[in-house]
Amino acid sequence: MGRTGGERRHALIEEAIRAFGREGYHGASLDRIAAACGIRKQTLLYYFPTKEALLRACLEAAGERVMQEVTAALEGKDAYWDRAEAVIRAVFRLAEEWPEFPAFLREAGRLGPQAFERLTGNLDALQRRAVAFLQEGMDAGEIRKQDPTFLLFQLYTAVVGSLTEASVLRAMVGEERSRASLRRRERETIAFVRAALRPEPTV
Repeated sequence: MGRTGGERRHALIEEAIRAFGREGYHGASLDRIAAACGIRKQTLLYYFPTKEALLRACLEAAGERVMQEVTAALEGKDAYWDRAEAVIRAVFRLAEEWPEFPAFLREAGRLGPQAFERLTGNLDALQRRAVAFLQEGMDAGEIRKQDPTFLLFQLYTAVVGSLTEASVLRAMVGEERSRASLRRRERETIAFVRAALRPEPTV
């Protein structure tokens, strides 16, 4: 039995995310993406009339996947630190299960603010919740007082930086050593975030 239209579209997006992460947006070939899915380029263009349309679909799909993973990880987490750690572990777990994700994330950042905004568009609600969560923690004296929006940016940079470096390591040292490195980076990132959130000692 052949694939349905929805299944074929999903397969094309997944293959394109791999290609864009591996070869970059400009280096990826629509012919090769189509061939990897067992179809012709003309069929790919039926679903995505342009390469840019395919990229937009990939950015939205990646953002949706992150939102789902993070939302699930936050279920039942009430304490400030439990929430922060749950988000970090969810994103690292996603990178381990979906090895192309960090490289695609890095490529999205290179393509400029419009591409990155499309990736994070689905995450707006989570971003607002995160800023509010940080502000509440500061007001309660459980998180170091600082600009919550800038703190969220710093935390995001720390997590994403660790992930994208791990994707480079995978290409250099192989899958198993890369997995060990990813787990080590996860531990280091959690320690960094714990230090960033810890209130300054009172004198």
